[in-house]
Amino acid sequence: MENAILLMKIESYVRNLFAIHQQSYLYYHNLSHTERVAEHTAIMSAYYQLGEGDHFILMTAAWFHDTGHLFGEMEKHEERSTEVMMKFLGETLPAHIIEKIQVCIMATKMPVHPMNLLEMILCDADTWHLGTKEFWREDARVWQELEARKGRKFENKVAMSLKFMQQHQFYTTYCLKELSRGKEKNEARLIGK
Repeated sequence: MENAILLMKIESYVRNLFAIHQQSYLYYHNLSHTERVAEHTAIMSAYYQLGEGDHFILMTAAWFHDTGHLFGEMEKHEERSTEVMMKFLGETLPAHIIEKIQVCIMATKMPVHPMNLLEMILCDADTWHLGTKEFWREDARVWQELEARKGRKFENKVAMSLKFMQQHQFYTTYCLKELSRGKEKNEARLIGK
């Protein structure tokens, strides 16, 4: 029960961070994205019937995974996200739990190479939209943010989105089953553009 209470505090803290430090150029890596990642993480946590400890580690990583975007450039945002998490939880949790949360957050660093189920779940939750109808809206937001942050226009966005899509893979059996068909449709539409 203690973990459930702490998770509520974590969610509140992260929501507050985004409210206070929200950057105008975060069209994609914003609170809405974080909420969706947490929602999809929770869905998969229930599907895989994770124990309370693993559920807590995973949900904590989901809430904190992009907080580093609030405090600097895109590069190394995962490292900053772990620092934000440690600043909030470092005195509260044992070191081995903090380390597991850090490892999950760092698993989302591109190119991803998740090593266990928790990392696979978080990576899949982070790219869930690739297999849904929301892909088009979210992909447009990714490019809007990238152009705003880099201060330049990108040519061949469709080709670059397609390349990303083709290099991406879902890792969990859940997402392979639920999202592969949608991802294939989105890929086919990109090819047709």
